[in-house]
Amino acid sequence: MSYEEMMQRLTEITSRLEREQLPLEEASKLYAEGMELAGKCHTILNEAVLSVQEIEVSGKEE
Repeated sequence: MSYEEMMQRLTEITSRLEREQLPLEEASKLYAEGMELAGKCHTILNEAVLSVQEIEVSGKEE
C-alpha cells in the first residue's frame, strides 16, 4: 500500500470513528488499524526526510 493509499485509509477510519456510533469491538479494530497505518506513514516520512538531508549534505560536499 502506498503512502497516499495509507493516508486515504486513515482519513476514512478517522471519519468513521468521529461520525458513526460503532460497536466497541469495531471501533477498537478501526483504532488499531489506524494506529498501525499512522506508524507506517510516520516511518515513511522519516525516511524521506533523511533521504533529503543526505542529498543536501552530499550536494554541499561537491
